[in-house]
Amino acid sequence: MILLLAICSGQSNKNSTSSEDKVAIGKLDNARIELTALIRQVYEWHMTKRIDDFPYKYEEPADTLIMGIDWEKYNNNIEVFKQTNFFSRDFFTRHKNIALSLDTSIKKADKKWRNINDGIPLWATNADDWCGCQDYPDNYWEKLTIHDLNIINDFASFYWTWDEPVKSNSFKYKMTAKKEDDKWKINSIEGFDNYYSIEHYDKLMNE
Repeated sequence: MILLLAICSGQSNKNSTSSEDKVAIGKLDNARIELTALIRQVYEWHMTKRIDDFPYKYEEPADTLIMGIDWEKYNNNIEVFKQTNFFSRDFFTRHKNIALSLDTSIKKADKKWRNINDGIPLWATNADDWCGCQDYPDNYWEKLTIHDLNIINDFASFYWTWDEPVKSNSFKYKMTAKKEDDKWKINSIEGFDNYYSIEHYDKLMNE
């Protein structure tokens, strides 16, 4: 009798664990579908709108010397971002902090660094920050798939690629997402890591 109860109890626990695993896998699959749809929408929007994340303000009348961030344009652009409902509150906080650092650094810099005619400015990343790339396939957002999806509570990390099947040398781009108001929203993108602190820009100008 004791042996029979032990066996039944073990089978019950095993079935319970199996059911929990199935629920977890189901949630992960649902999140993968939602996040894939989200990033495809985000990148179609990005490639269609082509909004300048950190627009420069230029000194008049020559319009060749960068004076800092054009805050009027910046704020108007951010309103366009918010209307999409694609991005988290943390995303906008991080975005604004980058803009503030760039603005402060530019205003501190000597004219030789601020002349747009002298080439790519120190504060530019020389790539499309949204994909970390200069070249990309046509309509690449239609091909995006996500991989290495990891979800802890309402926070997701993953990378996307436009290669299928994925190979060891496939192009990969890291992102995070956060669930707000029961909806996944983009929380961070890898390309924004290429912007630096004010102190780092100071160091680059003094090398």
